[in-house]
Amino acid sequence: MSRLSRPKSKPPISPPLIPFVVSVGVTGHRGDALGDRDLDPIRERLRSTLVAIEKTAAALLEGNSDCFAPGPPLMRLVSPLADGADQLAAEIALSMGWDLQAILPFARAPYRASLRDPAARKCFDQLVARSSSLLELPGDMKDPVAAYVMTGRGTIAHADLLIALWDGKPSRGPGGTADVVQQALSRGTGIVHVPVDRSAECRMLWSAFDPMVLTLGEQPTVTRPFNRAQLRSMLGAMLLPPGGEQEQKFLRTFRNEPLRNFQPRIEYPLLLAVTGVRGLRARDFDLKHCDEDVHAEWSRYRKGCLDANRVSAPIEFLEQTYAWADRLASNLGQTYRSGHIFNFVLGAVAVCMGLATLMAPEIQFQEAVVEMLITVAIIANSLVGSGRQWHRRWLDYRQLAERLRPMRSLELLGIAAPDLPGSATSPVPRRWMDWYAMAAWRAIGVPSAQLDSKGVTKLGRAIAKYEVRPQMDYHRRNAMQIQLLDQRLGRLGLGLFGATLLVSVITLIGFATNASYVSTYSGLFTLIQAGFPALGTAVFGIRFQGDFGGDAVRSLNTAATLEPLEKELRKGVDLQRAADVVQQCARIMLADLDEWRLVNQQRDLDL
Repeated sequence: MSRLSRPKSKPPISPPLIPFVVSVGVTGHRGDALGDRDLDPIRERLRSTLVAIEKTAAALLEGNSDCFAPGPPLMRLVSPLADGADQLAAEIALSMGWDLQAILPFARAPYRASLRDPAARKCFDQLVARSSSLLELPGDMKDPVAAYVMTGRGTIAHADLLIALWDGKPSRGPGGTADVVQQALSRGTGIVHVPVDRSAECRMLWSAFDPMVLTLGEQPTVTRPFNRAQLRSMLGAMLLPPGGEQEQKFLRTFRNEPLRNFQPRIEYPLLLAVTGVRGLRARDFDLKHCDEDVHAEWSRYRKGCLDANRVSAPIEFLEQTYAWADRLASNLGQTYRSGHIFNFVLGAVAVCMGLATLMAPEIQFQEAVVEMLITVAIIANSLVGSGRQWHRRWLDYRQLAERLRPMRSLELLGIAAPDLPGSATSPVPRRWMDWYAMAAWRAIGVPSAQLDSKGVTKLGRAIAKYEVRPQMDYHRRNAMQIQLLDQRLGRLGLGLFGATLLVSVITLIGFATNASYVSTYSGLFTLIQAGFPALGTAVFGIRFQGDFGGDAVRSLNTAATLEPLEKELRKGVDLQRAADVVQQCARIMLADLDEWRLVNQQRDLDL
C-alpha cells in the first residue's frame, strides 16, 4: 500500500506501530540541459542508486523489525516530473515497485505544456496517472524561478534522501539543481550526487558527516564516497531509533503502554476543587474523554482545513499517534502531580498526628499506628512512582504529542516541514520520541491538492483559525487556571503561617499575664504552632514542585509570541510565507515545551 489507510472504528489497544518508510526525492537537470547524449548510462546509474537504497533499507528493517509495523519497506520517490532527471528517476522507481508522489510547480495543464516535447508530455501523463498523490503548487508561469524554488523546497520537505543528477557546477540561480542541493545540505537532508559525466564517481553529501560545525557549503568534511557502508550509516542514523539501550528501553515501554479507562489518582483535581479553581468532574476519573476530545478537535480541524480547502492528506495516522501520546501524557501528568500532593499533604498530616498525642495521650497507640501507615504510604507512593517512571513518561509523551500536532498544518501546506531532530550540525534523532515523531511525518507523505493563490490565502486563514488560535486560547486558559491555583495556595500558606503567628502571640501574652488558658489549651496551641507550619510548608512544596507561577508565565509568553504570527496568516499570505510562518509557529510551541521539560525534568517523585 502506498498511502496510509484510514483508522478503523475501534481505536487500537496499543500505540500505533510506525511503518518503515524510505522517502527519496529527486532533483536534476532537465532534458535540454542533458542534451542529446546517450541516456542509458544515466538510467543505469539511477537504477543502481535506487537498488542500493532499497537493499540497504531492507537490511536495516530486517535487523530492526521489532521497532516497526509488520511488512516490507515502503519505498517512495518524490519527483516534480519534469523532463530529464525527474522523469527518468520516476520511471525507474515505478518499474521497481516504488510508490511515486509528485510535486508540480504549476497547475497540471500549463506545466505539461511547458515540457520539452511530445514524448516528455506523454511520459508526464503516464507518471501522473500512476502517482499516489499529486500536489499542484500555485506557481506563476510568468515567474518560473519562484515556482521552481517552491518545488525544490517541497521535495526536500518530504525526502529523507535526495538524489541529485547534477554536473557538479555551482548554482546558476535560485531553483536550479545546485541550489536545491544546497537547500538540502542546509536542512540536513542526505544527498546522493549522481554525476552527469559517466567518468565521475557518485558521492554522498550530508551535514551530519561533520557534526562538529555547521557546514553549509560543499566541503570535503561533508562528503563521502557512495558505497553500501556509507549509505547504511546515513540511512540508519536517519531512519532507525536512537541506538542507546536507555532510549530503546523507553521506546519499548511506550509501545507496551496499556489502554486504561479509569484514573484512580485524583489528588490534583481535588486540589483544584478545594481551592475553588474548578469543580471536580466525572472526566477527572474517566480517561475516555481524552479520545473523545481529540476526535472532536481533529474533526473540526479536518472539516475547516482539509475539506474546506480540498486537500487530501492521511492525517488520520497523525491523529491516532497524537491521541495515544496525549492520552498517556494526560493520565501520567495527573498521576505524577497527584503523587506529589499525596506526599506533601500526608507528610504534614503525619506531623500533626504526632503532635495530637499531646492533646489525647490515651490514644497514643492508635495515633502511632496511623502515623506508621501514613509513612508507609508515602514511601510506597514514592517508590512506585519512581520505579514506574511517572515523571519521565509524562514528559516524554507530552513532548511527543506536541511534536505531532503541528505536523498536520505543515502537511497541508505541502512545502513546509518540521525541523529535523538533533542539532543543526547533527540532524539525527537522539531521543526515541524525536525519532517516532519524524517517522510519523515520513509516513504520511505528500498531500494531494490543487493550490492557487486564493486557495493558499484561504488555507492560511484556516490554519490560523483551527491551529494557531486554539493554541493561543489554550495557553491563556491554562495560564489563568494555574495562576489562580498558585495565588490561592499562596494565600492558604500565608494564612497557615499567620494563624501560627497569632497563636504564638496569644501564648506569649498568656505566659506574660499568667493566664490559665495557656495550660488549659497547651496541647492545642502546640498542635497549631508546630502543625500549621508543617501544613504551610506542604503547601509551599506543592507550589514549588508544580511551578504553577512559572508555567503561567511561559504559557502567556507563548500565546503572546504566537499572536503576531496568527495575525500574519489571517491577513493573507502566499505559500512560501505561509510555510515560513507555520514552521515558526511550530518552533515556538516546541520551544515552550523544551523549556517546560528543562524546568520539570529534575523534579522526579522522590522522598
